[in-house]
Amino acid sequence: MEESYFLQASLDSSDSLSERRNLGETTVSPYYMKSMTPNAFEAAIRQKEGELASYMSRLASLEAICDSLAEELREKLLAEAAVLPGIRAELEALRRRHSAALDLMGERDEEVVENIKRDKAATEKLLQETIENHQAELAVQK
Repeated sequence: MEESYFLQASLDSSDSLSERRNLGETTVSPYYMKSMTPNAFEAAIRQKEGELASYMSRLASLEAICDSLAEELREKLLAEAAVLPGIRAELEALRRRHSAALDLMGERDEEVVENIKRDKAATEKLLQETIENHQAELAVQK
């Protein structure tokens, strides 16, 4: 996480440096180049070599940060991948429990339906007996 911050800060600072450098650079006329002394050329070369060394150092630093971030990401992915089989096993266990619960609920529902059917049959039988008893009483009263 810190490296991401440093990388972004580094990129931000390089953008502002290159913008400042580009503003200060102008095209050099051929007449000026001819008028430069060997010492001026050597100084310009040393300056460019310094800039190149700075850029090379910066590139190495950014590559190190990139490698570090890649390693951090790899470690996180490996850690998550290690957890994945456990999560899959847990999911499968939950699916089995869910299926068993549905089976139990289905069996319980079947039992309830059977009880209701028995109660209905008993109620119908009682109603039929009651009707027959009332008919018999009415027949006796006539």
